[in-house]
Amino acid sequence: MKKTLIALAAAGMLAPTVGMAQPYHRDDPQRYVQNDRWDDRSLNINEREARINAHIQRGMSDGRIDDREARRLFRELREIEAKEQSYMNDGRLNRRETDALSRDLDRLTDHVRQQILD
Repeated sequence: MKKTLIALAAAGMLAPTVGMAQPYHRDDPQRYVQNDRWDDRSLNINEREARINAHIQRGMSDGRIDDREARRLFRELREIEAKEQSYMNDGRLNRRETDALSRDLDRLTDHVRQQILD
């Protein structure tokens, strides 16, 4: 009886961790498969790149970003996209690569914000 209770207690402690091992549900349309794994890291990077691109476009159309500044910001965005493509040669982004791209995108977001506020 004592062994059974210990086994049940151990199983109860492990049960919540089993659910954590699969953080994404396959029916979630916001995720996609890479190498038979659900991974949203590059999707988030692509969304951020698209938002930054839209901010630059909006700043140009509002007249808050001039052509010279826009060329520089777009060049910086293309460099980040090229780095992402280089990282994706193996078909996925690892944590270190995602962190590096996030830092680059944070820096570019700050640059865009500064140009819009000038």
